[in-house]
Amino acid sequence: MKLLRVETPLGLFSVLWAVGAALHDLEDEPLDGLPLYPFVLLLLLNPERIWAIGTFALAHAFLLFQNLPAAANHSVLSLLVDLGLLIGCVHALRSGPAASQRQRLWAALRGPIQATVIAVYAFALFHKLNSSFFDPEVSCAVTQLAKLFRMHGVHGWPQDPATLGFNMYLTPLAEAAIPALLLWPRFAHVGALIGLLFHTGVAWARFYDFATVVFALYLFFLPWEGIEKNAARIPRWAGACFLTCFAGLAATSFYFYGVRGDPTILEGLRWSLEADTLICVFWTLMILPVLFPLFSRSAATLGDRRWTGAPLAWLIPAIALLNGATSYLGLKTVANYSMFSNLRTEGGQTNHFLVPPGRFFIADYQNDLARVTAVEEVPPDRWSWWARLTGIPASRWVSDVPGVRVPFFEVRRTLQAWRASGGHSASIVYERHGERHNVPDAFADEEMMRPMSFWERRFLAIRPVQEDGEESECRW
Repeated sequence: MKLLRVETPLGLFSVLWAVGAALHDLEDEPLDGLPLYPFVLLLLLNPERIWAIGTFALAHAFLLFQNLPAAANHSVLSLLVDLGLLIGCVHALRSGPAASQRQRLWAALRGPIQATVIAVYAFALFHKLNSSFFDPEVSCAVTQLAKLFRMHGVHGWPQDPATLGFNMYLTPLAEAAIPALLLWPRFAHVGALIGLLFHTGVAWARFYDFATVVFALYLFFLPWEGIEKNAARIPRWAGACFLTCFAGLAATSFYFYGVRGDPTILEGLRWSLEADTLICVFWTLMILPVLFPLFSRSAATLGDRRWTGAPLAWLIPAIALLNGATSYLGLKTVANYSMFSNLRTEGGQTNHFLVPPGRFFIADYQNDLARVTAVEEVPPDRWSWWARLTGIPASRWVSDVPGVRVPFFEVRRTLQAWRASGGHSASIVYERHGERHNVPDAFADEEMMRPMSFWERRFLAIRPVQEDGEESECRW
């Protein structure tokens, strides 16, 4: 591992954390990651340096913040951990000798990161306790597994999605077993190993960025000394393999997605070779030789203090808990770990087995529904450098027009984001409370442009809503 400049568990975490951040864009939009890649390189070259960890965390957190409120769920998790890293870096630099800074940073974060990971797993499982998730016709567990085969060029299979219905039970079982074992010191390595196998399978559905982030956080469930001991089992060639495969993955993504714009390499009638398959092979060969030796043997040590943490860092799991509960509080439904859960809580209805509709709502953002029949934006002649750097505002519900049902708050938020990013104008036709509205200039409409608070604009986003009486389709 000397090739990766890794000397301690903190260095290994830094390498995985930097790579996980880069993979988010290398997934299929490699050019979007250009603002972040210099900081990824900085941390890869200096994984043991507190200043490099802090610099990367600050840059990464800033860029992730720009993606709110409709960021990927693992991006929200990464943002929380980045904030924790900044707190931990300050804590490590302020007290004690320089020689122990790395272990002080680790101790400042260990408890809060463990609690945050458990909160995410708990809500990811809890959100899935709904009727739609266990309906093979719409369940995300089925549709995402079917997507995996299509993505890797397997045509025409499965013909009946119900064939994959076993995944409706396997997924919640894994998401319950992994955190339970991680919390049991004697079997924490078993939880990490099961998580390694489970998330590697999920990664092949193009979620390898999420998997890498999770694997990096698993390290905090293992003792420092135990990781150092098991690190001796990592093959000497693993470092070279890691860098070679990472380079191969990046090159494949840049060429087929960034330059060519077509992921198909060889096309056949029954099976095609896709760039996604090569990328997943590179990712698997990059990750498994490093992490399997660490997670396949117990790392428990006597006197291990698992729940250490700087006082301020404990705000991170508290925020994670609040974020996970937002669907049931009548707030947002996006980026709160309810990804691919089929959960519905909007419009005065719910499909959840345990939480009654609207029982715990503290706001009405989810209930005021509008049906959008047409929406069109006139973009600027040239986006500002800031918009190009931080991303062009987009909302997934727009692609479902015409006929999509979406909370009116989300319609307003989207149109106001378009205007703030420099759009010339926008028009919309929608029905709300039984009345049809045709707004040729939404940017001049008083109701559409009614001011929103900063936290509404930056932290709340809501999914489209299924027709009443139908099972909730699988949505991101």
